[in-house]
Order: sequence, then structure tokens, then C-alpha cells
Amino acid sequence: MNLTYIERLMADAGLVELCHMKGGRIRSTWHRDTDSLIATATQAEGTGNLFTSLNRIDPGALAEHIQQATQAGKTARTPDSCVSRYCRIFFDLDPARPRGQSSTDDELTAAQVRAHGLKTRLAVFGWPEPLMARSGNGWHLQYRTALANTPETGEMLRLIYDGLAKEFGDDEVEFDRSVRNPARLCTLYGSWKRKGSNHPDRPHRQSLALIPADWRQVHPRQVEGLANLFARQSRPRVMGATRSPTTALP
Repeated sequence: MNLTYIERLMADAGLVELCHMKGGRIRSTWHRDTDSLIATATQAEGTGNLFTSLNRIDPGALAEHIQQATQAGKTARTPDSCVSRYCRIFFDLDPARPRGQSSTDDELTAAQVRAHGLKTRLAVFGWPEPLMARSGNGWHLQYRTALANTPETGEMLRLIYDGLAKEFGDDEVEFDRSVRNPARLCTLYGSWKRKGSNHPDRPHRQSLALIPADWRQVHPRQVEGLANLFARQSRPRVMGATRSPTTALP
């Protein structure tokens, strides 16, 4: 596991869900310190796949949810409603490939190229350097932030993801718009990603993360500005109407 990544996640989120998925079964545990998370992950890392939450969880709301799930005989996971704040804006670029199989080297490279393009595009709008990661079969970008989990934030992120998907998603590489939800899980970087059979052309791979030395937050104004830009671009144009100048994507 990537210790630096876990320490940074714990510092920002305070409480982190660790999820072990194996053979269709899901087991979640919640941790307030790095040592307990690493100890639990180490016990499970030989099989299945490991994921963590990304955002700040309300401990009281989570405790109530777990109690209700346990009483109902259900497996507990962090719901979106128990997340109080976004700590990460998470982008996932996954190459198209046969369902349930790992990526080839060429497919993985295609996702990496697309991820670098996305980073370059967001830098134009003043977004700082993100964490970049090989998830195992695709590439991730994580931007640090501090945004309240509100309907307004959700709408801003919807506009951003929908707008970026038009530029960076196609039949070769998928820009996953579904990963914007507050309780989203993400690969525990440093763990192995096991999907399908471990074939030489489509091997299981160890995930890795490249963390900027100065990993600064995206300011809420930068998020709002990009959302407003995509909102203006998505408005239907009325034939014959007088249009005021709009800012175009570089």
C-alpha cells in the first residue's frame, strides 16, 4: 500500500471506509488512523480488490446507518447521505475492453494519454497539479478540495463531468461520469487490481499513485467557474436571438 497516500487521505477525510471486494462479496470497515487501516488492508491484500472512500464522513450519521443496516440484516456501506464534505474531485478514465477483463498495455496507455490531456485542460483554468494514478486497468486524477456535500455542489459537479465527458470520452476511452457521487470508492493505491484471469496480455497489475510534492486544493471559485462555463455552453440556442459573448473552452 502507498503509505503517503493513505496518510494524506486520512488527514483530509478523518474517517475512511476500507472496502474489500472478493467473489461478489463486500466487507467494509471504517478507520480513524492510518495504522489500523493498513493492518486490515494487509490481512486482505492477497485476494480480491481493495478500495477506500474519498470524502469526509459524518461519524454520527454513519453509526446510525450501520445500526439500521445491521438490524435489517444488510451489509453496511457508506451512503451518500453520510458524507458531509468532498475532499477529492475524482476523475476515472477507463479504456474500452471486454467486460470483466484487465487492460492490455496498449489500452492502458490510451487511458494514460487521455488522463494527461485532462490534466492539461484543467490547468488552463487554474486548477493545481492533481494526483495521477494507474488504477490497474485505467488512469485516475484526484484533485484535493473542500466542498460541502449539498445539492448545489452536486449540480456543479454534474455540469463539469458532463462537459468533460464530451471532450475526453469516446469509444476508445470512457470518461466515467458516475464517479462524482460523495460516497464513491476508489482503488487503494499500492494494492493489486484483479479483474478476470491473470493472462499475459491482460495481466493483473499493482496500482500506483504519483502524488504532487505541493498537492494544493482546487478553490471552490475555480470549481464554480468551470461549472458555470459548461452551463452556458449547454443552454439551447434560440434561432434569431441576440447572443451575448460567452467564454469558450481553450
